[in-house]
Amino acid sequence: MYIDIDELAKEFGTSRALHPVSLSIPAGALVALLGPSGSGKTTLLRILGGLEFPTSGRVLFDGKDATGMSVQERRAGFVFQHYALFRHMTVFENIAFGLRARKRRERPGEAEIGRRVNRLLDLIRLPNIGGRYPSQLSGGQRQRVALARALAIEPRMLLLDEPFGALDAKVRKELRQGLREIHDTTGLTTIFVTHDQEEAMELADLVVVMSMGRIEQIGKPADIRSRPSSDFVRAFTAA
Repeated sequence: MYIDIDELAKEFGTSRALHPVSLSIPAGALVALLGPSGSGKTTLLRILGGLEFPTSGRVLFDGKDATGMSVQERRAGFVFQHYALFRHMTVFENIAFGLRARKRRERPGEAEIGRRVNRLLDLIRLPNIGGRYPSQLSGGQRQRVALARALAIEPRMLLLDEPFGALDAKVRKELRQGLREIHDTTGLTTIFVTHDQEEAMELADLVVVMSMGRIEQIGKPADIRSRPSSDFVRAFTAA
């Protein structure tokens, strides 16, 4: 799915979180929204997922206006920094949750749910942990399970908000590689928020540098590094 963001703006009372921004995201791209705290990157991600609605502007999915679509209609898979796994459920049950919560006519049978969950456990390279509980997993394992749960619903796009921020440097590096491999396997349009320029440059096909609710520069990682378009971009990506 390709995404067009057309003059999107967002205000919270008298505060403007997003000035009008425009961006085209190619189908199947892995895109980083990169910037410091308060730059508007999480607000933009939440608007794409339907968790917030813009004050003005439009979002288009495959050319269709999706601005007023509900979360369910958008079919986005979400991964957040703090996992949000259900502690009282096993790994298997956590991954299956979104499928079992569907309306009866849309819900797969238990055998199909089992096949999907086991395929996803293989995909995240944790094939034997379905019977464990989140408290029995490391931080990196919990984040992999959160990713599998997001993929279980067969989303149209994958949205990740600082997905590795709560992990130590060694685990972050391992999971970055894992995310890249999963993205390449699934082919999903994937957008992730980060303040870590190394993470953005290593992972993304396209980097969107943001500051103060505005887009400063859009480009491939090598172009952002070699040809920064402003003093802000130059300083931020060099940090």
